[in-house]
Amino acid sequence: MKRVSFIVLAVIAFGFSSCNFLNLTDPDAFDESKFYRDSADMEGLLASAYAGLRPAYDKLFFVTEMKSDNAYTTDMGTAGGKYYTFVSHTVTSQNDIVAEIYNAFYFCIHRSNLVLEHLDAVQMSEAERNRLRGEALYLRALSHFYLTRLWGKVTIMRHTITGSAAAAALRRSPVEDVYAFIIEDLKSVADANWLPATCTGAQFGHASRTAACALLGRVYLQQAATQNKPELYNDAVTYLEKAISVSGYAGLEKAYNKLFTLEEQNDAEVIFPIMYMANAAEGSNFAQYFQPQGATGLTSALTGRGFNIGQENLYLEFESTQNGFPTNDRIRTTAAIRKYTDGTYYTRKYVDLNPAGYGGNIWFEIRFADVYLMLAEAYERVEGNTSAKAIEYLDKVRSRPSSSLKDYATMQTNAAYVAAYPTLREAIFHERRVELCFENQRWFDLMRLYSNADDFVAYMRSVVEPNVGAKYTGFQKYELLLPIPYDEVFLNPDLGQNEGY
Repeated sequence: MKRVSFIVLAVIAFGFSSCNFLNLTDPDAFDESKFYRDSADMEGLLASAYAGLRPAYDKLFFVTEMKSDNAYTTDMGTAGGKYYTFVSHTVTSQNDIVAEIYNAFYFCIHRSNLVLEHLDAVQMSEAERNRLRGEALYLRALSHFYLTRLWGKVTIMRHTITGSAAAAALRRSPVEDVYAFIIEDLKSVADANWLPATCTGAQFGHASRTAACALLGRVYLQQAATQNKPELYNDAVTYLEKAISVSGYAGLEKAYNKLFTLEEQNDAEVIFPIMYMANAAEGSNFAQYFQPQGATGLTSALTGRGFNIGQENLYLEFESTQNGFPTNDRIRTTAAIRKYTDGTYYTRKYVDLNPAGYGGNIWFEIRFADVYLMLAEAYERVEGNTSAKAIEYLDKVRSRPSSSLKDYATMQTNAAYVAAYPTLREAIFHERRVELCFENQRWFDLMRLYSNADDFVAYMRSVVEPNVGAKYTGFQKYELLLPIPYDEVFLNPDLGQNEGY
């Protein structure tokens, strides 16, 4: 069969269905020339952009958690162990998981651009037009942000592609230009009143103004660290603080282990989720995927795949009296990571024992605990190792309801804590690791903590797993980025390939 580049054929429809909060007509069922007639058509088109994110989030854990020191897999996979290559850092440009993630983000961008390009020709109120514009810009920015963090230089898609000649003329842009494009999109949303402050009830899962501010703060934080632009830390603080003020959020109210239950996952702490619903078309696979291989009944009624299995060094990162800490991080450990009878570790953040196996677990892209810890990180970068504001935000997470953890000042009297995390920065990244494990943040956190590529390599090579030894001694600098999928470069050699692949 003839190879097909996703970008070349971005205008050809995928068969995505809408998710539960966007259960609208699939625009692929219509002739495009007759489709963009009214606001309902535009809502359906936006629905398909949201739905386009799901295939990316279905697999992102491979390139975020399993590439990091957090997780691995006991399922090697076919085709030369394609799953384990993310752990062994032997991924190639022909790995179809890499291509699926890449393609899904560009699909979301393509559909977002269609919304933006047809909005002005459709009759609707200005408030509705601005809401649709704001949501489309948010989705376009989020997708570009993932692409540039994972692949570095990528193609900026400012508009839809209308033919093979235009697609063949595409080139990858420098990372700095991609960031500028992302920031322009997000600032236009965060600084306007196009979107509601928060989205609740039937609107939960849509982009809000709070989500735009929080994502923009994350973008500034990542660019400041990875591109050596320390002046951007103040911008990160501005928009992360703005996310709190716009939302009116009063603080973490839900116990950690309750936040991840099916009954209570639609919580005010969740700023922007990726929505799934427990049915065949729109269900999530995380409960089955992350269950120990061959096991049943722990997190899913289906047989576990053994993906995203926790490293023992992650388990030991949680504070315990056994390791000299004053209290046990019991509630967080109960939800985040458990030990199975075969000695492996698995997460209980995604549990759905639906007998049919259709998971209803949503994915938390941004939540307020993450915002607090990003603020702690940004303030520490601006004000230094004794920053009172950084400590304040760190303690907001450590003092979550049901938590038995002591505040940072108290922990400075604990020898084990000071030895493990001698600086405020290390304490913040420790907190991020245990709070956000299995939520696709660790790889990007490591990129910021070890922003010098040589330091990143040295860290990965230093990781030691108890009873195993050093696990990543062969890690190379080029592996900080993923390869551009083979078919993209095959059909358009001028895109170029990332070094080392």
